[in-house]
Amino acid sequence: MAKKQINVCFHCDPFIASPNHLPEKVGEFLFGLSLIFKPIDKLVQRFPSISPFLIQSLIKVFLRIRLMSEIPVAYDDQNLHNRSIIIAREFKKRNIPVKSIRFLNLATNFYSINLSGKRKFFEGLPHLVPGGLNLIEFDDKGLLKKILKNSDIPYPEGQVFKNPAKAVDYATNKLGFPVVVKPRSGSLSKHTTCNIRTEKALKEAITIVKIISPEFIVEKHYNGDVNRVTLVGGAVIASCLRERPNVIGDGKKTVEQLVSEKNENPLRGARHQKNFTLHKITITERSIYILKKQGLVLKSIPAKGRKVYLHDKVILACGADIHDNTNLVHPSNIDLFKKVAKLCQAPVIGIDFIARDITVPYHRQKCAILEVNSQPYIDMHHFPVTGQARNVAGKILNHYLSNLKG
Repeated sequence: MAKKQINVCFHCDPFIASPNHLPEKVGEFLFGLSLIFKPIDKLVQRFPSISPFLIQSLIKVFLRIRLMSEIPVAYDDQNLHNRSIIIAREFKKRNIPVKSIRFLNLATNFYSINLSGKRKFFEGLPHLVPGGLNLIEFDDKGLLKKILKNSDIPYPEGQVFKNPAKAVDYATNKLGFPVVVKPRSGSLSKHTTCNIRTEKALKEAITIVKIISPEFIVEKHYNGDVNRVTLVGGAVIASCLRERPNVIGDGKKTVEQLVSEKNENPLRGARHQKNFTLHKITITERSIYILKKQGLVLKSIPAKGRKVYLHDKVILACGADIHDNTNLVHPSNIDLFKKVAKLCQAPVIGIDFIARDITVPYHRQKCAILEVNSQPYIDMHHFPVTGQARNVAGKILNHYLSNLKG
């Protein structure tokens, strides 16, 4: 039977948070503290070879004095992300063994390979050199907004605030409802409120976000499906739609029984098991809240064919589904994604694109580029619930190895 998860903050769900939200507050503090190091950042960006050289030299020293160690990648290692495991499998097909690097026997996101007698390191994905910098720091959400705006690419308009009154005035008199409120830094939708339509709800959302973040973003809300589009070498390789955790009624079983049945799928791992892409649905306080909004409880028996949602986020750890839609992407949207990739100047990117219908050209619907990631979770293309699996890892390795030879 599905069991109720404990120690989950309603606004952090599905991620377990401490009662005082110390990790989130520390992260926010460090994000603000990083502004002090801007002169160093500028120096590193002026001489981009410095950072990779220093960090890789440090890794080699730590390996030599055994603070770090290299061990062959184990495909059942729960401490490794599936993203890296599928890359390791692709290397193995090419007779290139991959080793994970541990610090004091703790897992890191660093890996090593041996090519023609030369040891090379990468971070998560092979195109990412430890300490390396993107030519364009598009992982910075504020900078990305400016890049997209200047290039006439649809993006969610918004601003950063500290003062709640100014945020309310901006949303009410300039931006217009509906809006989204989210922390300035961080990810995973913690303390994020979407589809805010009234001033009262906006004030409540600001109170929620300020629990973990003194500064927050107010931006335009978009309705539609969240699609992850991955490009390698400027070409669209795969696209998938992430759907909120759900079960489909059969007219006989309760919601709780349907969840338990869906969780029996061996491709679904525990909620925070890194070496799985799909995850089991866990019943939480938020699940009960989402069910109530649909007029249901755990013991309800949904009608045959009725889709029942257990969460309002599309995060995979919630138990979200993945649907491949690569062949459905409209050519105009493919051109848009290629334009974004060219602006970002990175060999591999993952674009989060929200739209009502990915088969319709972007300029004929309300849509937006939400985020661009330099280290995307490519494994979601390998394990869709419906549609064709896409070997994105193989495409990345082909691109990486061909560039080394070139």
